[in-house]
Amino acid sequence: MNARERFLRIMRYEPVDRLPVLAMEPFEQSAIERWHREGLPTAQSPVEFLGLDQLVYIGGVGVSPDPPFEEKTLHEDEQYIVMTTGMGATVQRDKTAPSTFYGHIDHPIKTREDWERYKWRLDPNSPGRIRKDWGPALIRRFNESPNPVGLCFFPFFFRLGFYTMGMERFLMAFHDMPDMVHDMFACGSRLCLAGIRRIPADVKIDFALFNEDLAGKNGPLISPRTYAEFWYPHQDPIMQALQDRNVPVVCQWSAGQFDALLPDMLEHGFNCTWPLERIAGMDASELRKRYGRKLLLGGNISKEALLAGPAAIDQELDQLMPLIEAGGFLPALDDMPPMECPFDHYRHLTERLRSLRLG
Repeated sequence: MNARERFLRIMRYEPVDRLPVLAMEPFEQSAIERWHREGLPTAQSPVEFLGLDQLVYIGGVGVSPDPPFEEKTLHEDEQYIVMTTGMGATVQRDKTAPSTFYGHIDHPIKTREDWERYKWRLDPNSPGRIRKDWGPALIRRFNESPNPVGLCFFPFFFRLGFYTMGMERFLMAFHDMPDMVHDMFACGSRLCLAGIRRIPADVKIDFALFNEDLAGKNGPLISPRTYAEFWYPHQDPIMQALQDRNVPVVCQWSAGQFDALLPDMLEHGFNCTWPLERIAGMDASELRKRYGRKLLLGGNISKEALLAGPAAIDQELDQLMPLIEAGGFLPALDDMPPMECPFDHYRHLTERLRSLRLG
């Protein structure tokens, strides 16, 4: 039984011999650099050295500009780099954690006129979106993959607004410029639909992730009413396209506490969510009690336990064992491993997950 078979069987509540061990979140480069000093061979990634399973992405979906904006450094000092991103924003990055934004300084969309100048970059038929290597060899590679194969809509609607307008201006736009927000999401929907339709019909798709991050520690950043008004008219056609492709796992990927949005999400095509950030109160066991088997789950091992060490990791896994044994749940870290995390802590987590026998 390979990781793909285990993934699909768990998501169907069927027995497996052991868990797939997945890194659902990416690795911070500064953490990897530390781990190279602590036992991770310099020529290997954590995935290679620890024998982790992987999510394989087909690519070609998501709401990003083509052509992208030029990424260039505008200012640099001992601690920070100020640079432009491919989305057109100006951001500040901390050199110790370059994967993370430490401040959005400027954004390309402030007015309706700015949006009209921006939207040509979201043409579904722009040359950069047309994959030229589709053919029998690529189809066979995806269909014979030992790891789960799927789609990641990154960025999706919330990130599109946040990255191009800034958080405050974007959230105000639902009230001040609703027509523009609808137009933005309609453009995003056309992009995602075009990406799905370009994938040959005989490619097996195991999952789809909508990468949003639309919540904070204390709750969602938009109300259920706003989500329903602005998301569903443009998101529902994407859900229908995924249903037409028989995609079995459709996941809302968001950090933070967004339980208030989940009931309607389940009515509009989602059947899964991760990474279930513990510090925000997302409790996998409580969610299973509330939503039953109709909500598949992943993540829920806290970054805080990882930092605390093996005893804390073991305690959280022990708490999650009834859910792990019940199925429909993939335990994994609920955030990127931070640079403060010792390599031995992360290795302990992966070895414990691999050691769990379920058959």
